[in-house]
Amino acid sequence: MDRSITATNAPTPSDPEPAVASSPSQKRALGVFAAAAAAALVWLSLPVASGLFLGTFLAFSLLGMQDRLTRRLGRPNLVALALALSSGIASIGGVLLLLYFVVVRGMSAARALGHGFGPDGTFRETLARVQQAAEKLPFGPFDIAGRMRAAAEQVAAELTNAVALVAGATFGAALTLFFTVMMSFFVLRHWAAILVRAERLLPLHPMHTRVVLAEFQKVGKEVFVGTVLTGLIQGVLAGVGYALGNAPEAGLLAAITALCSLVPAVGTMLVWVPLGLGLLLSGRVAAGIFELVWGALVIGIVSDYVIRPRLVGSGDHAPALLTFISLFGGVEVFGVIGVIIGPVVAAVALAVLRTYDREVYAVRAKR
Repeated sequence: MDRSITATNAPTPSDPEPAVASSPSQKRALGVFAAAAAAALVWLSLPVASGLFLGTFLAFSLLGMQDRLTRRLGRPNLVALALALSSGIASIGGVLLLLYFVVVRGMSAARALGHGFGPDGTFRETLARVQQAAEKLPFGPFDIAGRMRAAAEQVAAELTNAVALVAGATFGAALTLFFTVMMSFFVLRHWAAILVRAERLLPLHPMHTRVVLAEFQKVGKEVFVGTVLTGLIQGVLAGVGYALGNAPEAGLLAAITALCSLVPAVGTMLVWVPLGLGLLLSGRVAAGIFELVWGALVIGIVSDYVIRPRLVGSGDHAPALLTFISLFGGVEVFGVIGVIIGPVVAAVALAVLRTYDREVYAVRAKR
């Protein structure tokens, strides 16, 4: 009998590979190769990790809208592309506006502030009263005007250097934005398939895989929306209050307030409390009281207890210590983007530990 493979029964590249029962050693070797392949992909992704993380979290915040629009229009690819591109364009506009106020207006305000603390500056009467009060303190008098003037000049110099840094980071920012849009489209279009594939590939019980990935999606959305969108809303509300109170550089103060909203616990108080006290010391009592009341009621209470719960819901929150560790540790490891990545990594790690705790407790309870 002719045992040669003829053209009619020879396998073609399009034919599915036959199922093969691997030996235990072959399965272990295949697992090692699969882990090495995953590690290689992670290593290759490190230079653009910021864009991939941002795109993933952005997609998590748009998944609900993607489902609604897809049911209405029936064009999932077009809907995912439109959402990814529009969110990318909105991100560019927001970042450019923030940079303008913080860097450009910040330099102008710092120079004006340094001049205001001079001998003929606008703050000379206020500084004189503060200096008289400081002379009665037990640690002796000190040159408040000189220190404030030096600090303002240093801030102006740092912001001048920041202009060159921003210009030099254009390519990196464009690359990050590109991968943010690409990753957002990919997750929006294939998140359901990613969940199924993860349950098959990860060496965990499918239920545990679903729990961890659901926590990743939930926390990613909460951190992204709660950090970015709530911060922008607080900045806008603060800007309205600063404009109504006729505060100097209301746009700059609003941008700084939006940035300070990232800091847990104190947050926006770092801006509107010193502003209100400064207006009180300068003799503008009504404006100072207005800024303090507006900051406490509108920027603080309304944003944290009305707007934020409507955007991200009111679920279980991580302990305050873990929040501070994840925030500042994330910034140290990932840079500025760590304010978003750090809390998500910490929350997912906490979910894994809780899942492990429940599994160990269940095993011990059966014994």
